[in-house]
Amino acid sequence: MKYPTSSDFDLILKDTKLLVLKTIGETLIDRFDDSTEDVLQEIYFRVFKALKKGQFRGESKLSTWIYTIAKNESNRMNAKRLREEEKAKKYLDAGLFSETTKEENTSFLNSSQILSLLQKVPSVYHKPLTLYLAGRTMHEIAFELSIKQGTVKSRLFRAKAWIRENLVGDLSNET
Repeated sequence: MKYPTSSDFDLILKDTKLLVLKTIGETLIDRFDDSTEDVLQEIYFRVFKALKKGQFRGESKLSTWIYTIAKNESNRMNAKRLREEEKAKKYLDAGLFSETTKEENTSFLNSSQILSLLQKVPSVYHKPLTLYLAGRTMHEIAFELSIKQGTVKSRLFRAKAWIRENLVGDLSNET
C-alpha cells in the first residue's frame, strides 16, 4: 500500500477496530484493562507510521498484519505494567512506606466503609465489581451473570471509571 490518505486510514481504522479491540481484550492482562485506550492509540500510531514509510509488504492481509501489531503492543504493555508492579513491590518490601504515623493508620478505610462506598456504584456495575473483588475470574462472572466476558470487562472498566469520577470526594469524607 502506498502512502495512506486520511480517508484510506479512516477506512482501515473502521475495518479493523473490532479485530484490534478483541485482540487487546484477549491479550491484555485483566488487571491492566485501564491501559486499553493507550494500547489502542499506540497500535494505530504504529500502523499509520509503518504505512507511511511503506513498511507493509503485502505478504499477508492488512488485517493480519494489524492483528500482529495489536498482539505485540498488548504484550508490550503487559510486560511494562508487570515491571512497574515488580518495581513497586520491591519499593514496598524495602520498607520505604513503613513510617506511617498513628493518625495516618486510622485514616485508612475499614471494610464497612468500603462496602458503604460500593453500594453507591450503579447497579449495572455493582454485581460484576463485587464478584471481581471476591476473586472471581472474568469467565466465572460472565457465566454467573449470563453475559459475555467482553461485557464483564466493559462493566468493570466503566465501574472503575465511575468510582474515580464520583467517589474520590467520598473517600476523604468517610474517614
